[in-house]
Amino acid sequence: MPSDFDLEKERRIVNSGIRNIFTPYQPVMDRDLFFGRQSEVAGIIQQLNTPGQHSLLFGDRGVGKSSLANIASDVLKPLAGDVRLVKRCDSTDTFRTIVEPLLLKVGIDLRVTSTAVEKKEGGDAGINAGFAKAGVNSTTTGKTSFDGVANKADSPGWVAEQVGTLEALFLLDEIDVIPSGEKEKVAEFVKQLSDIGSGLKLLIVGIAETAVELTNGHPSVQRALRETRLRKMTDDEIEYLIVSGAEKAKIKFSRSAIRKIVTVSSGYPHFAHLLALKAAEIVIGDERSEVQLFHVQEATSSATGDAEGSLRAKYDEFVRSANTDEFRKILVSATAIDEEEFSAADLRDSYERLWGSSITQGWLNNYMKKIVADDDSCVLRRLAKGIYKFADPRMKSYVRLANLNDMPDQEAPGPPP
Repeated sequence: MPSDFDLEKERRIVNSGIRNIFTPYQPVMDRDLFFGRQSEVAGIIQQLNTPGQHSLLFGDRGVGKSSLANIASDVLKPLAGDVRLVKRCDSTDTFRTIVEPLLLKVGIDLRVTSTAVEKKEGGDAGINAGFAKAGVNSTTTGKTSFDGVANKADSPGWVAEQVGTLEALFLLDEIDVIPSGEKEKVAEFVKQLSDIGSGLKLLIVGIAETAVELTNGHPSVQRALRETRLRKMTDDEIEYLIVSGAEKAKIKFSRSAIRKIVTVSSGYPHFAHLLALKAAEIVIGDERSEVQLFHVQEATSSATGDAEGSLRAKYDEFVRSANTDEFRKILVSATAIDEEEFSAADLRDSYERLWGSSITQGWLNNYMKKIVADDDSCVLRRLAKGIYKFADPRMKSYVRLANLNDMPDQEAPGPPP
């Protein structure tokens, strides 16, 4: 190991700004570093600029929803009185905790449940302004309880009345993790805001199931909440991401390096950012200016280790812990099939193309028993007899990343946009 722990390389990498350009570990925050998806951003801006309309952005995990929502809301910020509130949901959130930042903006603090109020000459001297706004009686002497304010915050209609005068944009991200009953309250809140013509606009981000839970069976909510489905990026869009980022960093990627990253990414910007970053770090650390294919190959081990832990853990559980290489070869064969859903016959054909040997269905079934389930507990999910797909769509990219040298490259996209 070098005596300086490669600190000089690290200094060059940090000074290049490459880790602010390719950002696999966080959503894109800066519009100057957001590459592609222009039409989707424009559509969301149009929706939120339309009176009575709010916006729902949904899609599979890993397709870049949070990045797109950040950029769209940043562009809209000046039009919302420069007030943008962001709430990243977690599994403990309820409707009440979600709207708490909005209520604080109008002076209602749900964290205070009681206060001592002494009646004085001239009325409500000393009472918290938030409670006065909420319509709580403060004319009694001694102690007055305000627990009712927090209880009212469970009502979407009441909350809409309190915050309806706000001119602001509220970005509500990862709403899919909250309970279904709380999602219904969010949907009702959207409807109430739309009905009163509020200047408060909601940009909600979740997965496909979220769209169904929010709008299914509620025509009035469907009118107020316009949906945008974000799909995986095309090969051309992934290439544009790589080339544009390289230009920002004042480096280049060779055509073969671009093709390999496009192939591995399989439409997921996270993996494109991850592999491009790791390869670029090698080049910049060595004071070179062009990323070649061998740099991408060299970066694979580091990128695989930095990929999302749940994908890595499941892959290791079903593949690396096995005493045979066949599980790995079967999954690599599955990633070489273009369609998201594939048949057992497709899988046998792909296996033969990649590994040069034919297999029978009986042989395949012996291995599929371990890696296939009727739910999402295994790597592959059975949709019907002999029909499969990856349980987590991102696993396809992870398998390609972990087996980069075995993956045939995609055809090269056209010239950089």
